[in-house]
Amino acid sequence: MADMTRAEAQLKLQDVFRAVFNDDSLILTDKTTAADIKGWDSLQQIKIILGCEKTLGIRLRARDINALENIGEMTDHLFAAVNKAVRK
Repeated sequence: MADMTRAEAQLKLQDVFRAVFNDDSLILTDKTTAADIKGWDSLQQIKIILGCEKTLGIRLRARDINALENIGEMTDHLFAAVNKAVRK
């Protein structure tokens, strides 16, 4: 896997959200929070984490993801994790 841009990471994250919430019209922005997406609860959070791991080929710690405040922070975290994994 090659380095991924931040924009690519956010598009992959959006794909995961669309699959988890079964909503192809879902658009994520850096400011999107759980309060903005109907049905985003702890079970959906686990599905998001698993979806990100599968889609991006990385391992995530739920504790790290759960501490993030919005999609912008989640994107930054995924972007860093993917590019760190690429360099290993």
